Amino acid sequence: MNDNGVIRYDIRPDHGGWTVYNIATGEPSLVRGIRQVVMLLDEANDLADALNAMERKEPGSSVTWADGSR
Repeated sequence: MNDNGVIRYDIRPDHGGWTVYNIATGEPSLVRGIRQVVMLLDEANDLADALNAMERKEPGSSVTWADGSR
């Protein structure tokens, strides 16, 4: 959770593991253009924490596009 009490990313179960998703859009997060789905629970938690930390430090820094660009 960031300083203003809002988180941008969370995790949810999927049919093959866990998905890290953007709370605002409901879409899986993208890292270098790859959807973050079918992950182990610990990996998904760590990634959601890392993406939220990036957002706390510099809003918008965790966002990547389908082509992997920022």
